[in-house]
This record gives sequence, structure tokens and C-alpha cells, in this order.
Amino acid sequence: MKIKITKEILEKGKLVEVSKSPKIIIYFDGEKYFAVSGICPHAKWPLELGFVSDDSLTCGGHGWEFNITNGECISNPGRDIKKYKIKEDELDITIYD
Repeated sequence: MKIKITKEILEKGKLVEVSKSPKIIIYFDGEKYFAVSGICPHAKWPLELGFVSDDSLTCGGHGWEFNITNGECISNPGRDIKKYKIKEDELDITIYD
């Protein structure tokens, strides 16, 4: 699986859905890009409706927290989300397994 997107659509500090199947979201902190699964394992809530503070992605549905840099579940260890690899060039980002 490879998904290629242009950097233009990614704003600093915003969670953006870049794929529906599998559901993948991307986050840009101003320096780095992070791509993770877009579904919370707790109640299948869409994670792009949450928010990021420091390295913590908080689900907007029930407050579960995940480390955006590696997908690990902070609030309920072992219920991690998938982290995707990213390759970037000057204009684009490619997300892959």
C-alpha cells in the first residue's frame, strides 16, 4: 500500500484524513509528519475529530490518548494504533506500510 499526497493540503497542527480504506490520518507538527490509523480501537471513533497536544493524540469521542510518534496507547496500554512509514520529498509525502 502506498498513498501519495501533496504537502500543500497539510496545515501545521491539523489532523487530516488521507485514506478511507484503510482509514489513515496524518499530522504535521511544523517539522515532522506522522501518519497513523484513523480509527480509535475503543469505540471506532474517527481520530481526525480529536486533537494533538505535544506528542499526544486524544480521541474526540472518549478521550483515549495515543502517542502520535509511535501509535502507542497512553491511556490503555496494549490498545495501540498502527503507525505508518512516511517518505517525503520537496512537494509530496508518500505513506506506506
